[in-house]
Amino acid sequence: MNNDIPEILTRILQENQTEEEMRLFLQWYRTSQENKEIFFRLKHLYDRNKNGLTPDDSEIEASWERLWEKIKMRTSTDFPLRTDENTRKSSRRIITYARAAAIAIILIVTGIYVFHKEHEVTWVEIKTGIQIEPQTIQLPDGSEIRLNASSLFRYPKKFNAKNREVYLDGEAFFTVTKNERKPFIVHTDKQQVNVLGTEFNVLGYSVDPYTVTTLVTGKVKLETFDGENNLKNEIVMYPDQQVYFDKERNTTTVSDIVAPDATSWMKGVYSFKDTPLEEITRRLEKIFGVTIVIPDKAHRSEKYTGKFFSNQTVKEVVQILNFQEQFRYQLNNDTIFLYKK
Repeated sequence: MNNDIPEILTRILQENQTEEEMRLFLQWYRTSQENKEIFFRLKHLYDRNKNGLTPDDSEIEASWERLWEKIKMRTSTDFPLRTDENTRKSSRRIITYARAAAIAIILIVTGIYVFHKEHEVTWVEIKTGIQIEPQTIQLPDGSEIRLNASSLFRYPKKFNAKNREVYLDGEAFFTVTKNERKPFIVHTDKQQVNVLGTEFNVLGYSVDPYTVTTLVTGKVKLETFDGENNLKNEIVMYPDQQVYFDKERNTTTVSDIVAPDATSWMKGVYSFKDTPLEEITRRLEKIFGVTIVIPDKAHRSEKYTGKFFSNQTVKEVVQILNFQEQFRYQLNNDTIFLYKK
């Protein structure tokens, strides 16, 4: 028997064996029922891995124990009964090769399994509802996230060795633990924020045509992308700067702001200063779980300054919007119609 049987078994399972290897395999395979059972058990493990049904550690260990027990049983019972020395030597060689083959294939299977297991990412996904207190999330690296209403946040249960990547569809305030060897990357719709350690706020709902990023401390590099994922803008931000990214036009506007105004939502306060009415209503929709319809297109772009509080009722919100009584409003379940008088 050729001592390359482990490699031959591997190629048999992968279906890329030569004719000579097939001949040697059949010789080994037909030698005993035990060899047949060993092969089919190994094939079962291999096929399960190939089809994505990766065995867990306990199954692999149990399978190997069953195989090895059969080999030991044959060694202790059948072999002593054989008197022909050549037959005994041949059988011992077969068992040795069988054991080596079993180990080789188990290692192949478990090797693939370990590779996938090490590279497999388990994601934690958190969704928030309307009119809630900001939800605090502790990440594996010690960073802290404050998540706003109607938001979705995804992060890996364990960060990889190269970076710390998270995904946001909504609004969140980030306090990132500094680690110069592992950049922290926040992905939003058509935007990416790269940081080492800092505090910043991202308002980035995928349903909105814009994203607003505000830097409180530290320094970040902000990148924006078009619909084909081509890099369009790259901006280095400094404290008390805000970048408004128009996702439809792929343009960015950098402005100096008072950072606390952009982060007051964590205290339940939503401050707007010279902000288009449409942007205000978009934000209020996510906080209060309503739909606000403004039929007059021109009126949507008019700018307003004011404050809202997360504990207010929908009717109170409408009254604040209509503080000048410039609207005729209609409440229909969770939809608010604002008609210009």
